[in-house]
Amino acid sequence: AVSSGSDLPVIDLRGVSAELNEEASSVALDRLFVVLEGMGRGIETNLNQPLLCDSMRIGMVKHPEVATHLGGSMYDCVCKFLPRVTT
Repeated sequence: AVSSGSDLPVIDLRGVSAELNEEASSVALDRLFVVLEGMGRGIETNLNQPLLCDSMRIGMVKHPEVATHLGGSMYDCVCKFLPRVTT
């Protein structure tokens, strides 16, 4: 596991740590798997963001607006797998 390099509850994937970039670039995309964990990182900012590798988003809904947007309830858990996109 490699840290994103951000201590914020959300993550902008354009600005991750150098360590994460180095680790990701050293692995073939078909062998890389990214997990975005937490309501901010996994649900609010990147739930449907396609990546060049397989990925999973995991988090708990803690805001009523997000629950409404997703058609769920407060404290629902979300687990979403997205296969890699090909360019």
